Amino acid sequence: MTAHRVSVGKTRALQRATTRSGHFTILALDHQDALRRAMQPNAPESVTPAQMVALKQQIVGALAAECSGVLLDPIYGAAQAIAAGGLGATGLLVELEKADYQLRPMPLHVELLPQWSVARIKRAGADGVKLFYYDNPDSPALAAAQDATVRRVGEQCANHDIPFYAEPILCEIGEPPAQYAGQFTHRVIESARRAATLSTDVLKLEFPVHPSLQSDVGRCREACAHLTESLDQPWVLLSAGVSFETFCTQVEIACAGGASGYIVGRAVWGEVVRLTDAAERQRWLDTTGRERLQRLADIAASGRPWTDVIQCEPVTPQWYATYPEAD
Repeated sequence: MTAHRVSVGKTRALQRATTRSGHFTILALDHQDALRRAMQPNAPESVTPAQMVALKQQIVGALAAECSGVLLDPIYGAAQAIAAGGLGATGLLVELEKADYQLRPMPLHVELLPQWSVARIKRAGADGVKLFYYDNPDSPALAAAQDATVRRVGEQCANHDIPFYAEPILCEIGEPPAQYAGQFTHRVIESARRAATLSTDVLKLEFPVHPSLQSDVGRCREACAHLTESLDQPWVLLSAGVSFETFCTQVEIACAGGASGYIVGRAVWGEVVRLTDAAERQRWLDTTGRERLQRLADIAASGRPWTDVIQCEPVTPQWYATYPEAD
């Protein structure tokens, strides 16, 4: 597999968002609607912006030191974490898509957050741009529309010298559940393979076996290995709301099959949002939260370092003279 070459700027940003051994151990806290529903299941619309910010700042402040990076949203998370000093030396990824739809399901076609951009994410000092989008390789119209947006974002990330973390998530296309489950692995791999051609740098992916078939460990190992063989760039595992123990198992299998780490959300911090007392939340984060991240980081250390896949562009003593400026 040919090495994926990136610029000096992207290389440095990847170093800031990964461990010294070259693994992604990233905490995801870019949730908006899902976080409101978790905080107030019976009245999510009652959760105030101040409550969202306070909870995110508490989680980041307690757990950032246990992560190589933190993924945050631009509305309630990223700037607030920077201003509060909660990130320390931990890398920062920021989402680009519009992720809040007044508690309605997200539409299939990806929409970027108005008045937000790759340029502004870079200017804010972030180390990566994340774009979530739905995909299904067997839906040509959807795939073509999503590809156009992903390609455009990839070009903008290249222009502004910031790594692009693409997150294609499979959606159903009106087929029987058994057929969807049977095609799941093929579609995850095909979607990832296509995303890798669109100026992306890191792929944030679902576990490549449908939940109904994950009891077959051999199938899971084979799928992860096949996914790795299909790509010339690193991929990391997302948690998709599974339990912590399930995610540990998935990370172990995925990293043994070539994944370079994880970006984990509710599997780590999901329970803490149900604690209404701030002091009780802090105790949970300082104990259970940190222990979970340490355990996951130990597992991820067996994965493939991103430096095995991505290499910095050639550097000469005169590299600075031709290093491009952003348009």
